[in-house]
Amino acid sequence: FDIVGDGSELERCRQLGKELPNVTFYGRRDVNEMPEFYARADAMLVTLKNDPAISYTLPGKVQSYMAAGRAVIGAVNGASAEEVQAADCGSCVKAEDAAALAEAIRQLVDHNGEFVRLGENARRYYHNTFTRDIFFERLMRILEDAVQNGGSVPIDATKK
Repeated sequence: FDIVGDGSELERCRQLGKELPNVTFYGRRDVNEMPEFYARADAMLVTLKNDPAISYTLPGKVQSYMAAGRAVIGAVNGASAEEVQAADCGSCVKAEDAAALAEAIRQLVDHNGEFVRLGENARRYYHNTFTRDIFFERLMRILEDAVQNGGSVPIDATKK
């Protein structure tokens, strides 16, 4: 496991990592270095707090992982888990469920050939869902709907 970043639990994770022979911590790295780390990875991990407000968000890293064509393993709720499931590009468990996350990682490692298929699914989904052209197409549709509805946006106008 290569751990890149400097989250609030970094020091605690470093202490736990000392007990494991296959964990390396790199700390915070410049965004320009990330492609090197992505290229070495079979899968990428995303974890979020178990918080209803956070579950509505889709962190940019999820999209970055998909664009890089990597499988995604998550301990997340809501939007992030829904996108990973829709993309069929990995596995998500409930946020903050360490035991379930460990099991999800074990299962993915046990099915080693899945990394390539899941990564291909991730890249395809990214190009079909998150590219700039698609973003602006959706935005235009939302704005056109708002104009037609007298300035209000129907809830389903934001659907894909």
